[in-house]
Amino acid sequence: MHVEMPDPSQVHTVPELIAALRVLRAGRSYADLDKAANPGNRPKEGLPSSTLSDLLNKGRASRETLEVFLRACAVPREQWRAWQAARERALTADAPGTADLIRVAQADPRLLGVHAAIDAPGATGDLPAYILRDTDTAPRGVRDLLARAAGRGGMVVLVGESSVGKSRSAYEAIRAVLPHWWLLHPADAGQVRQAAEQTTARLVIWLDELQRYVGGSAGLSAATVRVLLQSGVVLVATIWPERYMAYTAMPGPGQPDLYAAERQLLGLADVVHLPGSFSAAERERAEAVATSGDQRIALALRSGDYGLTQIIAAAPQLVNRWRGADPYAAAVLNAAIDATRLGVVSPLSADLLRAAAPGYCDVRQRAAAPPDWFENALAYATGTLNGAAAALAPVAGSATMGQITGYQVADYLQQRAGQQRRLAEVPRTCWQALVDHLTDPGDQTRVGHAAQHRLLYEDARALYQHAMRSGDGQATGLLSALLVGQGRTDDALALWRARADAGEDSARTTLAGLLDEQNRAEQELTWRRADADPGDRAAAVRMAGLLVAQGRPQEAPALWRAWANAGRFATVRSPERFDGEVTVDDLAEMLMTALDVKSPQTRRHSERISRLAAMIGNQVGMGSEALEGVRLAGLFHDIGKLAVPGTVLHKEGALTQEEYALIQSHTSCGVSIVAGLVELFDDLFQPSARILLTGAALDGILHHHERFDGHGYPRGLAGREIPKSARVVAVADVFDAVATGRAYRAARSIEEALQVMSQESGASFDPEMVAAFLTVADRRYDQLESLFSTSPAHDDRKPM
Repeated sequence: MHVEMPDPSQVHTVPELIAALRVLRAGRSYADLDKAANPGNRPKEGLPSSTLSDLLNKGRASRETLEVFLRACAVPREQWRAWQAARERALTADAPGTADLIRVAQADPRLLGVHAAIDAPGATGDLPAYILRDTDTAPRGVRDLLARAAGRGGMVVLVGESSVGKSRSAYEAIRAVLPHWWLLHPADAGQVRQAAEQTTARLVIWLDELQRYVGGSAGLSAATVRVLLQSGVVLVATIWPERYMAYTAMPGPGQPDLYAAERQLLGLADVVHLPGSFSAAERERAEAVATSGDQRIALALRSGDYGLTQIIAAAPQLVNRWRGADPYAAAVLNAAIDATRLGVVSPLSADLLRAAAPGYCDVRQRAAAPPDWFENALAYATGTLNGAAAALAPVAGSATMGQITGYQVADYLQQRAGQQRRLAEVPRTCWQALVDHLTDPGDQTRVGHAAQHRLLYEDARALYQHAMRSGDGQATGLLSALLVGQGRTDDALALWRARADAGEDSARTTLAGLLDEQNRAEQELTWRRADADPGDRAAAVRMAGLLVAQGRPQEAPALWRAWANAGRFATVRSPERFDGEVTVDDLAEMLMTALDVKSPQTRRHSERISRLAAMIGNQVGMGSEALEGVRLAGLFHDIGKLAVPGTVLHKEGALTQEEYALIQSHTSCGVSIVAGLVELFDDLFQPSARILLTGAALDGILHHHERFDGHGYPRGLAGREIPKSARVVAVADVFDAVATGRAYRAARSIEEALQVMSQESGASFDPEMVAAFLTVADRRYDQLESLFSTSPAHDDRKPM
C-alpha cells in the first residue's frame, strides 16, 4: 500500500511531529523497525521498544535516534535535515516559563552586541557577509561545542579583544546550530537566576561581555549555572582576555582569592580563544567573499593598519575620531573616557559630560567657547562613522523608546584611549561632575574608591554618602574606613550604630569591635595619665599613640605640649635639652602604639618590613635620606589598617569583594593617617622630619601593592612608574607574608619564600629589588633566620 510521505516543513508542534512520525512508521511493528534500523544485529545500534515508545507517543528523541528511525523507515538521507528541523520546531514550540524570549533565528544581532559595520559604496544589508573563522568549525570549536551542549547543557565562552568578532562568531554559531531554540538576553544576573527557577529546556542564554554579570554578592554564581546546565540550557558568553586572565589566574603569594567565584563559574565552561587577526585560510575566504561582491569586506581588505574585523567595526575611525577632535569635542570624549576608567558602568548623562568638560580645556579655549560648544561637541562625538559605530553612543533606558538617557564610550575606543590616559590626571571639574551627577549607587561606590586611591578624600566621602543613601552596603564600610583614617572615629561609629539599630548582625559585630578597641585604648590612657611622671617623654609618646588608636589624633598635640611643659623632655642625643620638638622616632612610636592596640601582630610585621626594606635599600645603594625614607615606608606601610574593621582584618575565611575593597583602602588611609598627624604636629616637627615623612615614606605607603606588571593597586602603575620606595617595600612585605603565614595560609620556610620571590620577579616585583634581596639573604642568612625564627604567625590580611 502506498503511503504519502508527510511534509516535515508543516510540522510545528509535538502532536504534529508524533502524527507525522506515525505516518512514516506505516504500520511497522516495533520489532520490524528495530530490525530495519540494525540489519547486522550490532549491539547498541537498533531501536529498543522503550526508545520507540518515547518517540512515537511523546515525540521525545535525540537527533541520533531520529536519524536511526528515518533510516528504518527508508526516508531518503537528503530529507533528514528537514526532519531534524521539524523536530527542533516541535520541541521548542512552547516557550519556557521565562519572560522576554525570542527564537534564536529571529534575534537581531545588533541588539545582542554585534558591532555595526562600516558603510561602503554598493554595500547592502546591516552586516557584511560572515567570514567563517577557523575556530567556528574546528574540533572543539564554537559550533562543535554548541552541538555537544545542545544534547546535555553547556556553557561556551569566547575570549577575545574588542572588535575581533567574538559576538558575531557566537551569533552565527547559535543561528547555525540552534536556530529554533529560545533565546534570553538577560539585563543582569538576577534575570539569569529567575530563568534557573523556571522551566528552561531548549533555551540559550546570551551573556555578551560576561564581566557585566559577575562580581559581588549579586553576581552570577557557579551554583546557578549548574542548575541551568542540568536543565539542558546552553549559555553563550564573550569576555575580554584581560578579564578572563584576571578571573582564572590563581592568587599570587600572600594574595586573597578575590576571584574564586568567577574562576569556579568559568571552570564549568568550554572556552574558545578568538585571535585578533585573520589566518591565511580566513583571509582567503574573505577575499572570495569580496570577489563575489561584498563591498565592506573588499574595503576592509584594502586597509592594512588594523585587523579586518576591527576595520569592519570602524575601529581605526573611532581612534582617529578621538585624536582628531577639536578642543571641545575632545573634552567631552576625554571626560567620558576618564569617567568610565574610574568605574562608571551606567550611561553618562549629558549634564555630567557638560559639567566635566571645561577642565579638559585651557583658559583660552574656555574663553573662546561658542554658546553651542557642547551641542556641537556632542554631535561630533555621537556621529556614526562609516555607518558603523560612534565614539560616544547614545543609549535609552530599559523602559523608554526614542529617549536618550545617557552615553557610553565605544568598547574599542575605551580600551585604547583608556590605556593611553591611564596615568593622566583627572581634572577637578570631572570629579565634581561625578559627585554631582552620578545616580547609580554602584557607580558612586566605585568612583568613590577611585577618588580615595587618589587621596581625594572629600570627593570619596561625598560619593560614599550618596551611595549609602541609595542603599549600597559596601559604601558604609569604605566611608567608615575613610573617616577613621581622618581621625573622625565618632562619625564612623555613628554609621555602624545606625546599621546595627536597623538590625544588621554584621554591623553589630563591627561596631562591637571598634568600641572594644576604643575601650582598651581609653583604659590604658587613663592609668598612664595618672601614673606617668610629668615630662616623661616615652609616656607622652605612648599616650599620643593611644589617642590615635581611639580616633582622636587631633587631641595629641595638646597632650604633647602639656606634657612637655610639665617637665623636662630629654633626648638620647641631648639629655639636658628641654623642648617639645617632635622627632621622626617620636611619631613612629606613636603610630606603632596605635597599631599595637589594633593588632600586635601587624606592629611586629611592620617592624620586620622596616628592617628588610632598609637592607634592600642599602644593597641597591640608596643614600642616607632615601634609605631613611624607605625604612619609614616599611614601618608605616600598613598603618592604614587602623581604619579597617578587625572583623575583616582578622577574618579566616575567603574575603568577599566588598571586604577586599576595604582591605585595599588601607593604602590611602595610611597616607591620610601619617600626613594628618604630621599636619597636626606641624609647628613641633623638626624640618628634616617633615621632609622624610612627606616624600618617599608616603609613596611607599600608597603604592606598596602595585605590581611590576601593572596589575596591582591602587593605580595600576607598572615598572618604573612605581616609586622606588614602594618597589622595595613590596618585596619585603610579601616575603614576610609568605615566611610568617596568615590565618588563611600556613607559613613557608625561608628557602620556599625566597623561591616564591624569584618566581615572581618581573611580574609582581622589580627584578632589581628581588636580586638585591636575594643577595642580602645570601650574605645575611643567619640574621634573616633569626628575624623570622622569633616571629609568631601573622594573622592579618596581606593582599599583594
